[in-house]
Amino acid sequence: MKINNNINQVLFFGVCFILFLPIIVLPPDFQPSDWTRSILFRIIITALVSFLFFKFFYKKSISIELPAWNKSLYLPMLILSVFFITLIIATIFSQDISFSIFGSPLRAGGVLNLLFFFIFSIILALFIDKNHWEKLFNILFITGGITSLLAIIQYFNLLKNIFISYEEGSTPSFLGNSTVLAIYMLFLTFLAFVFFIQKQKRREKLLYGALFLLFIFTIFITGSRAAYLGLLAGFLYFFFFYPATNEIQAQSTEKSGKWHYLKLKTLKIIAASFLILAIITVLFFNFFPQFGEKNSFFKILTSRLSIEKIAMDILGTRLPVWKMTLEAIKDRPLLGWGPENFYIGFEKYYDPTPFSHPVLLWDRPHNIILDIAVSSGIFSLLIYLFFWISLFWQLQKIKHIEKNADYYDENILKTHGVQSMFIGYLIVLFFNFDSFASYLISFFFIGYSFYLISNREKRLIILPLRNVFFRKKLLVFICFTMVIIFLWFWNIKPLYLGEKITHAKNLSSERRCKKAFDISNGENWEKSGVLRPYAILMYSDIVKSCAFTEPEKEVEYSKKVVSLLKIAADAKPKFSRIWLFMGSFTNVLAAREENPDNKNTLIKEAIENLQKSLQLSPGRQESLAETEKSHLIAQDYSAMKKTGEDCIAIDPRFGECYWYLGLAQIFLNEQEEGKQNIDLAIANGYNYNPIYKQLAVAYMSQKNWKEAVLAYEKLRPANDTSAAASYFATLAFLYDKAGNYEKAGLTAIEVFKLQPENPETLPFIKLLLGKRPNNPILNSSLAFIYFKPGPKQELSKARAIYLQLLSNDPNNTEYLSYLILIHHQLKEHEMTYLRAVQLIRLNPPSKIGMEELIKTLPSGYWERYLRETQQ
Repeated sequence: MKINNNINQVLFFGVCFILFLPIIVLPPDFQPSDWTRSILFRIIITALVSFLFFKFFYKKSISIELPAWNKSLYLPMLILSVFFITLIIATIFSQDISFSIFGSPLRAGGVLNLLFFFIFSIILALFIDKNHWEKLFNILFITGGITSLLAIIQYFNLLKNIFISYEEGSTPSFLGNSTVLAIYMLFLTFLAFVFFIQKQKRREKLLYGALFLLFIFTIFITGSRAAYLGLLAGFLYFFFFYPATNEIQAQSTEKSGKWHYLKLKTLKIIAASFLILAIITVLFFNFFPQFGEKNSFFKILTSRLSIEKIAMDILGTRLPVWKMTLEAIKDRPLLGWGPENFYIGFEKYYDPTPFSHPVLLWDRPHNIILDIAVSSGIFSLLIYLFFWISLFWQLQKIKHIEKNADYYDENILKTHGVQSMFIGYLIVLFFNFDSFASYLISFFFIGYSFYLISNREKRLIILPLRNVFFRKKLLVFICFTMVIIFLWFWNIKPLYLGEKITHAKNLSSERRCKKAFDISNGENWEKSGVLRPYAILMYSDIVKSCAFTEPEKEVEYSKKVVSLLKIAADAKPKFSRIWLFMGSFTNVLAAREENPDNKNTLIKEAIENLQKSLQLSPGRQESLAETEKSHLIAQDYSAMKKTGEDCIAIDPRFGECYWYLGLAQIFLNEQEEGKQNIDLAIANGYNYNPIYKQLAVAYMSQKNWKEAVLAYEKLRPANDTSAAASYFATLAFLYDKAGNYEKAGLTAIEVFKLQPENPETLPFIKLLLGKRPNNPILNSSLAFIYFKPGPKQELSKARAIYLQLLSNDPNNTEYLSYLILIHHQLKEHEMTYLRAVQLIRLNPPSKIGMEELIKTLPSGYWERYLRETQQ
């Protein structure tokens, strides 16, 4: 393109900034990182395109230079354009149009982002010249080097005082995911290797050789098996099909040649050796896993190259997902379910039984072929595959042209390297999916491929139109307004609102719930635009995490969440999780509702929401388990039992189904069967603190006090004083009913310690004493209540009880200690002294404390104590 130097620099620096996006680290609240980077990317591309349009149409100060028309030359770009047309058509007929356009912030996908990546590749192909390409490669090496260094720091847990260590899973560096990091590094590995071969100066060879080894090592520590395979396949292609023609081989022997190519035979030997080494490595770490287990450096290879684990991953996870995805493709083969809408088709055919974990949630099939087919249809998939074939074919043609040797020398090896990196990239995508960083670098090299393909053709210059229509200020104003609207409503506003809801979510994760509620309640999430469903679900999570901090507002928050979820359901009616959450929060409202009619209405509404969730995802047992809770609130135990049986029929490993089935059976007086299902629930991992209260209530309804006690004992007292006192009071009641009066008395004392003013504690202890009048624990509990300061304090009664207890058990130091304190408070100095001396004889470690007590008595007692101890 013919443009002046200033405009050229603007475009170049814009692209440079884009290439730095993968390593740009914003404050933690600007999460997910890829969502923020995607928005910044769109803003930059919009600014660049607007700038070019302004210069071309309004200022008419630039002209566009294109390669002369050649059908085969333009074929890859035309096919890619057709592919994007199929995506747009699939979006129009999508099951969720908005989601297809914008995607989820968690994945930063969507057709809108893909269109911008396509524009990015066109800008690169048309506006970047040879010198700038070299500079952009250097930018990639810089970003790759920084990314690799952070990955190494994370992997070896270095500089702990500066960087947060990453102790779980493989290292992600800046990119948030180890596989995405591996894909990013895969491109840079081939680029560095090409530069290593091309460069002649020793210093340059050392530099690019070091970068190559650094990128290879980074891929190694990611633990990405797909990246290992892609790297192997790419280098096998690179060496086996190395473009060494007779002419090039001849040139390679000349001292004045620019490159010193290896002989073709040697290259094939290297490739074969590379393959054999890979096979030997896999076999070694499978036959001798102890080598890697003892060596922390090779531990990752032992884990990731284990054939057993690979088989478990493929057969136990990926193949079942792929089979369900195929069912979804058969359902809508022409246009698919819509871009980004894999989850709708997957949920419809989801079956938990083949998975090692029964509640697996996937929003991608982890296979690019199936992903495109299920999202935008089989025709779109064929176009996608045809694009890569045509691009590869055009790149291959470049390597076989017999034209200017200078051109050949400059580009042939880069072209071969680009082919190799694309092969590795597509192999990785066969087992994974793209993210922002992988989209960015893949479209960067697609743009570079377009540049290589078009660079050898004659150029046509397109001059700006002389029509004054484009110079009308009204048209400029309209276009400018459209750009501002796009930037504000689809970029800046979502970025701002995303930061707020993420900040609140981070605070709730740290249990700083008051601040989280202050922030999240300060926005009207009904008007959060494209972010609305995501923000509402995030707000629901905040309420679920933090409702315990303000129990008096639980109903208020639940009402607000249900109201917001209804709005989210209107925006995303095919998202089963929204209906599940709505049913769950409606259950909370129903459980707290006192009016019978309103309660029944809420229960009916909850069941309807959960049925909608089940229609969208029949295999999701969470919806059935939540329906069981609805029946529990309605006290419809027969329906609860039937729902539990239906839930278990889907997958017998889901513990929550057994739990509520067991509760229903206990309420129906089928206690033996109920206990068996409760045990199965616990055996299948459903073992949370609050649920035992439900079990205790069920046994209490059947007057099975022994089992009720066992269930209630598994509960943990709350941190709140009032709630803890209530817990101990109920437990004391259950001990009494079960006939364990001693524990009942001791537990009642816990209530008294927390709430000395509680009027029910003393009568309860007396009631227990009526059943066991000579029980020393119950008597000591009563004496303790009389002893403690407060409205119940009666020291004379406490003294009488402790005297009686001590006469029955003269060596009990606990009774004696309380008796000493009572004598002291009653100013019975002589008895205080005598009891203190007695306690010292019985319990010598108490000597220091008792001597301090004696010193508080009138002065004569201390001298008396000294004389007696000296005798």
